[in-house]
Formats: sequence, C-alpha cells, structure tokens
Amino acid sequence: MSVSYAGNPLEGPFAQGPAWEKKENPQAYDQFAQAYVHAKPGRHIVGIVGGNEASLIKGNQVDLESDLRGLNLPNTFCPERKYLPPKQTDNSIKRDNVKIKLEIDVRPQHLPAYQMWAYPAVVGPEPLKVDECGRPERF
Repeated sequence: MSVSYAGNPLEGPFAQGPAWEKKENPQAYDQFAQAYVHAKPGRHIVGIVGGNEASLIKGNQVDLESDLRGLNLPNTFCPERKYLPPKQTDNSIKRDNVKIKLEIDVRPQHLPAYQMWAYPAVVGPEPLKVDECGRPERF
C-alpha cells in the first residue's frame, strides 16, 4: 500500500515528509512507521494489556475519524447540511456536499485472533479416589 504526500511516496520502513519540510524546519525527523502500526493487525487473546481489542472498519479509518470530528462537513448554519447520523442498518456513510464527495464503508472487519506467548498447559490434580463402604447405611 502506497501513500502519497505532496508527490513523495511514503514507502518503506521510514516515512518521510515532503522535501521542503527538512529545509524549512530543522527539527523535522523521519518517523519509523512500523513502530506504531503493524502490517497485519490482530487481536490479542491473553497476556497483553492494550492493543486491538475491538474490530476495525473495512473502510478507511482516517476518513471515519475525520467525519466524526466534522471535518468532512461544510461550515454552515443550514441544519440540512450539518451532521446527520446514519441509520443503524446502514453499511456506509455517504458525504456528498460542496466540500467533499466521500463514501466510508463502516462494516466491521473482525481481526484474526493470535497469541503472543505460548503459555504452558495447566495440569490439574488427579481426581480424588473415594473409598465406598460396603455398608453405606452405617454412615
């Protein structure tokens, strides 16, 4: 998957900004993209706190977050152009206005489950052997 920013492809392990950024801002740095996002995300089962515990959406997550912040909506006082939440049964969010034409697929994409560490099996105790008396009426 290739992402383009100002004509420069952001590929490989180091994501670099546009060429003018380092010249204009001496504090600019290269970001190690794999330090934050795994190429194949999964759902942790046992042994880790945090991580991907919820399903992601099939569409672009950045577009969904931008829509939730209201960045895809025009700045107006008209109530018909303000945020209208989609119905519960809709599988996509459609924005067709003067600012942007966008469709976001919000169906859940369930992540595959994986285990980070192989925990040893827990061995249970042997079952108790109860001696039964030949004459149960005595007890």
